[in-house]
Amino acid sequence: MRILETVTPGRLILLLAGVQILSLVGFPFVYSSAPPLDVVEGLVWAPHWLIGTYKHPPLPSWIIEIFVTLTRDVILGPYLAAQISVALTYWFLYRLGYLLMDPVRAAAGTALIAASYYFTVPTIEFNHNVIQLPLWAGTIFIYAHIRRDPSSLLKWTLLGFICGLGLYAKYSFALLIGVLFLSCIVESSMRSVWASRGPYVAMLVALVTFAPHLTWLIAHNFEPFFYLADRADSPTASTPFWFLGAQLADHLPMVVPLLFAGIGSLKGAKVLTAEKHDRLFLRLVTFVPVLLTLAFAVITNSRIKDMWGMAMFTPLGLLMVMELGREWSFPMIRRATLASCGLIVLVGVGFALHAQFIFGGAAPRTNWPMRTIASEAQAVWAKSTSAPLAIIGGTPWIAGLAAIETPLRNRVIIGDTLAHSPWLSTDDVRTKGALFLFSGNRHNAPALCTGPVTKTTLPIQGPDMQPITAFACLPDL
Repeated sequence: MRILETVTPGRLILLLAGVQILSLVGFPFVYSSAPPLDVVEGLVWAPHWLIGTYKHPPLPSWIIEIFVTLTRDVILGPYLAAQISVALTYWFLYRLGYLLMDPVRAAAGTALIAASYYFTVPTIEFNHNVIQLPLWAGTIFIYAHIRRDPSSLLKWTLLGFICGLGLYAKYSFALLIGVLFLSCIVESSMRSVWASRGPYVAMLVALVTFAPHLTWLIAHNFEPFFYLADRADSPTASTPFWFLGAQLADHLPMVVPLLFAGIGSLKGAKVLTAEKHDRLFLRLVTFVPVLLTLAFAVITNSRIKDMWGMAMFTPLGLLMVMELGREWSFPMIRRATLASCGLIVLVGVGFALHAQFIFGGAAPRTNWPMRTIASEAQAVWAKSTSAPLAIIGGTPWIAGLAAIETPLRNRVIIGDTLAHSPWLSTDDVRTKGALFLFSGNRHNAPALCTGPVTKTTLPIQGPDMQPITAFACLPDL
């Protein structure tokens, strides 16, 4: 470990990011036979470069397409995209802490948040929550620079762009935008900016950036918000009280690097004071988004998904270090960083163990035999007709697995209607035919099948032990 005695705080954060990428890309890639659920969905949307979907904004699917194109692998690409997102978040947080405190405490705050549940287990599955992490941290970082130099139109322009881009990741990003607006009012040093061009330039850039998706939302009657309402009413959503409890539990692992740093050492360390307005700023961006979410849930009598809090606590590690108000020595941040690295490696090892020895209920989605399902789907179609298989539909998870590693990835029907698959038409299905795959026993062919239909069951079952029912809907010529 002597090599670690000469590195800088910034290089410790690079080490942290490197361990994250190696562990949470390497282990999942080696021990996965299929991508996670949200990734399969993104892979179906990705080749169409949609400006909107019935569920979410489109940014994650765009990034999935880029990384799959670069890696030429539907499993590796999304895993790599996820951990690069986390690594970028670490960089933004370190630079934010450097700006508000000093490099040593900046590294300490980054190492603390790296140990939280939200920065380890759920980041394996690239989705809207994961891509929010760097956007959330990057937005706070840019705004923190604006607080130092409110006259910079370039920084206001960057803020507007990243705010518009953040809304392409997840609509809850609007909470952070609202908090930054509030900060411009609450902080006395920022109130004068409203007499300058900066905030209005930012708002204009954000609006222009988000305008294509906003136009799509209006044209589609804000369809994703109905999905959001359904998710809030799902059995897995929590009451506000349980949501708060889940957030506490998800951040408890941060105690581990704190203990390794040394509670006694911190108590005996030199007292450092922080600027009151910097402490207020970190408190605002850390806690107000969650408080607004809770207030909305209470007022509307709705429930909350625990994972909605994932990006909201991104600055928590820095705030903890600032609130402790103690000087951190380099050995302390080194121990804290190594402790967080150890937890990250354990998560990677845990992924491998779960893949090899199923525990805790059902097998993970990443254990599904994707390539076998795809080959058997092709075989079923070949037995029914000599025409090439052109379209696959049915249960989104099963149909996606059968298609995402084949040229059929851009010709998947989500479900058994075309309501959510605007890239296909009824005439496509009628003239080319389609193979529909459903999890479980299904008796009736989809209404889209207008020609001859052959029903069969795939020889293989998924880890859920449900049969896979196939309907070969032949061309209606």
